Amino acid sequence: MKKYIIGSLAALAMIFTGCSNDTDFSDAVFVTGTLSSQNVRFLVDGQSEMGITVTSSAKADHDIKVKMVAAPELLEAYNKKTGRNYQVPPTDAYTVEGGELVIKAGSAQSTQMKLTADGDKLQEGVGYCLPVTITSVDDGNLSVLETSRTAYVIFNKVINIKAANLGGQGGFNIPMFWTCNNPDSPVQAMEQMTLEMKVLPMSFGHGARPNNGNAISSLCGCEENFLFRFGDGAGNPVNKLQFVKGSIGTAYHPDKKDHYESWVEKEFETGHWLHFAAVYDGKYLRLYLDGEQIHFVETKNGGTVNLAIAYDGHNWESDGFAIGRSAGMARFFDGYISECRVWNVARTLDEIENGICYVDPTTPGLVGYWRFNGETQDDGSVRDETGHGYDAVPFGTVKYVDNQKCPF
Repeated sequence: MKKYIIGSLAALAMIFTGCSNDTDFSDAVFVTGTLSSQNVRFLVDGQSEMGITVTSSAKADHDIKVKMVAAPELLEAYNKKTGRNYQVPPTDAYTVEGGELVIKAGSAQSTQMKLTADGDKLQEGVGYCLPVTITSVDDGNLSVLETSRTAYVIFNKVINIKAANLGGQGGFNIPMFWTCNNPDSPVQAMEQMTLEMKVLPMSFGHGARPNNGNAISSLCGCEENFLFRFGDGAGNPVNKLQFVKGSIGTAYHPDKKDHYESWVEKEFETGHWLHFAAVYDGKYLRLYLDGEQIHFVETKNGGTVNLAIAYDGHNWESDGFAIGRSAGMARFFDGYISECRVWNVARTLDEIENGICYVDPTTPGLVGYWRFNGETQDDGSVRDETGHGYDAVPFGTVKYVDNQKCPF
């Protein structure tokens, strides 16, 4: 059984003291770990449990009893306030024990409420949240800090998956996205768009051309048009994630496009899964990493996104949308991929967070969806889960690996 405990926080005195002698700042209790955010993540890997405690701003000089309960009735108001769409977990998917907590004399942290969850009872791609709240404190000298009275425990179901290992030697093309193969390509003039991918790097710059000063590891998109990659071949670190060129404008007129490049200001290590997304709603372009917004820009003139061709259409029609390479057969990615999706709608943060590991293939707006879980067709291609027929055709050497976990 997996166990998670919300730890205590130090240096709390500044929150409950003030500069004026005329103001009465009484001591208070709060759900531990909620001073900066009321959201608490619970990774549910099979049978898992989490310990939830209450903290006091001052050490107790006697035993103090605090009552805390699960409060699913609070979720509707929370969803309305935050714009989320969480569901309460099924009643048979979780149990709550030990709601009568005690802050013992000489301590500032209580005993634990135990929250247990069964991952087998949770559905993939659904966001679950269970509010837990303080209902009473048996000490008249202690109030409850209202902004931290309630914790919203967000259940993240962990699933076991296979993944494609590109190894810096292979990848996938989506030939029916390319206008040379399909004049009616659904991705050539997208008024709204979301592009998502989940990857685990094994090394950086493995597939660069010999004349690149710094190597490039391409992830997905179209070279010099709309591409995620590590490195840029121009002296920047090979393990920094770049979004380039971010071309938005008239579909077939490069001179009428605006460009929006961005870097993720951290250097990544190998061996860790990450999920990234680009979302364009016709006016704003947002980038997300592991469900957190990392870039935001208001476009100058709006327009459409073209994922059908590379290099803004300059005689590169057959080098359109690809996964694991760009610039012809080069700049390969050395690592694993598990998910890649293209949408013709602007996905919300809530939808992105809930869909990191899986989405329903029939979800409206999903144009192409590839799960690289080792299930291939007779020709080795990976089926487009939507049924639209935009299958991912392998090139080079692709292997499949077992026992990967998401959302890790």
